[in-house]
Amino acid sequence: MNTIAEPSTRRFPAERLFAALISGAALAALATEIAVGQGSAAANAGGLLRFFTIWGNVGAFAVMGWAASGRPVAPKVMAALATMLTVIGSVYWALLAADHQPEGWQLVTNQVFHTLVPIAVVAWWLRFTPPTADVSALIPAIMTPPLAYGAFAVVLGELTGFYAYFFLDLTRLGAFQYAISNVVLAAFFAMVGAGLATIKNALNARF
Repeated sequence: MNTIAEPSTRRFPAERLFAALISGAALAALATEIAVGQGSAAANAGGLLRFFTIWGNVGAFAVMGWAASGRPVAPKVMAALATMLTVIGSVYWALLAADHQPEGWQLVTNQVFHTLVPIAVVAWWLRFTPPTADVSALIPAIMTPPLAYGAFAVVLGELTGFYAYFFLDLTRLGAFQYAISNVVLAAFFAMVGAGLATIKNALNARF
């Protein structure tokens, strides 16, 4: 007897669709910021990359786009990205938002960068990736983004005099305190990342 096969509901699984939406949202916000800036597209893009927030959202665009294509993302990469965006959102709203008054389209992109993308990426990580048996193995990758940005920030500051964040301002802090700030920031990332990974493992075990 001939039967008609049911269309596959897994043709584009929920995790890939969600990842695609996150990647698209990050890309749309980045493209909008570049388009509405006062300089050329290249100048606007370069200006954006001075900020750690943009590093995190570029990472979200790339990694979530990779996941949306159906290719696996290494656990250490996802843990590092989730930690990065958790810190970006938390630090912005706790320490920086009061002194930042976006206008126009930036009212929208600011919410995407600091709220929508961080929450969505962490939710995707918690829901769609397996637990990690050895949380400590994730720590080096989790600490890499803040250390890389710290090195970038000091070079950028020396070349241009611009420091995006007061806690990484070499001219205010001096070399010794700047080094301490980077160590403390990396340790903070490690603590946050280990906590997130532990929570994730507990949730995976429960559900």
